Amino acid sequence: MRGALTAAMAALALGAAGLAHAQEAPVPGPGEELAPDPAALPLVIIDPGHGGKDTGAVGTLPDGTETGLPPRRDGRGRTRIYEKDVNLDLAVRLQGYLVGRGYPTVMTRTTDLAGGDLPFRGVSRDLRDRVRLANRAAQAARGRESIFISLHANAFRATSRGTETFHFYASGAPARRLARLVHEEVVFRLGLPDRGVKTAGFFVLKRTSMPAILLEGAFLSNPDEALLLASSDFRQQVVEGAGAGIERYVREEDPSAPTPRPARVEPLTIRYWVTAGVFARRSVAIKRVRRAKRLGFDAVVRPRLHPRLDRKVFHVVTGQFIFLANAKEMRAQLRQAGLPGKVGSAQAPDRTAAARR
Repeated sequence: MRGALTAAMAALALGAAGLAHAQEAPVPGPGEELAPDPAALPLVIIDPGHGGKDTGAVGTLPDGTETGLPPRRDGRGRTRIYEKDVNLDLAVRLQGYLVGRGYPTVMTRTTDLAGGDLPFRGVSRDLRDRVRLANRAAQAARGRESIFISLHANAFRATSRGTETFHFYASGAPARRLARLVHEEVVFRLGLPDRGVKTAGFFVLKRTSMPAILLEGAFLSNPDEALLLASSDFRQQVVEGAGAGIERYVREEDPSAPTPRPARVEPLTIRYWVTAGVFARRSVAIKRVRRAKRLGFDAVVRPRLHPRLDRKVFHVVTGQFIFLANAKEMRAQLRQAGLPGKVGSAQAPDRTAAARR
């Protein structure tokens, strides 16, 4: 842990050196793009999930697949891909992306070890070490804003697909905005099904002292998406999406910040809900949530005021989407499983007759 904190201090020192250099830089001429002020950029704490004896999710690849990651095989000689390796590769790439744009960064691990580059001694201890390192690095930043992003690859069923991003249940507006912006940019680049921005009680989201999110780019349990994650080009797309989301977060917090958004990337917002039922009583909605989860769908209860009934009703939401086509795909999956899937507006779920046709 001491070594990791020393590395964190070194990263902050580099950020200070960059500030001194920037203050001596010439003023851009007409039409030239202004560089962001390094003093205004947040410290980004990058958390590559799992590590060491904790492999995380494991995917199976066709024999001979080139990954650019440590070669992995199981006892039967099959080519495997470990989440811990994917996460570390993503973290290194994201650090390079951000450092190249002037951001100070800290990684919770830099090798195939647990948090703080320590030997793995159990999941609980590992998570505590990661959170402790992150909070101490943020404290050492001396007033500079900090944000935390944990990088993961997902696992559930072989048919599970898509990208999802989490923040803590009780997180404030900054974490919710960071999750939304990163999610939008990653979904835009990957083109995988949009599983939505969700809430969770993950330890690294609950116990960190700064806005914190957890990104699940794709499913290692899905053979097709495992093959995508094996591609260095695909992993770079994940990172560029995450980096672009972080940059949007910084610019939206300070609208006067000079780094205009690239014209080729349009702002995206979550527009559609997919529901598996709407109920007058929460207890009935919870029963539907349990049924949906047994069938392999993520589901939560979301109360909304019904304008015509003038009272609250309870929506069983199985996904939030940017693109209507992805929302309709999930609706079809729900109906195939015997659930009454419907597509509605994320802003007003009861006013979307056109989308339901």
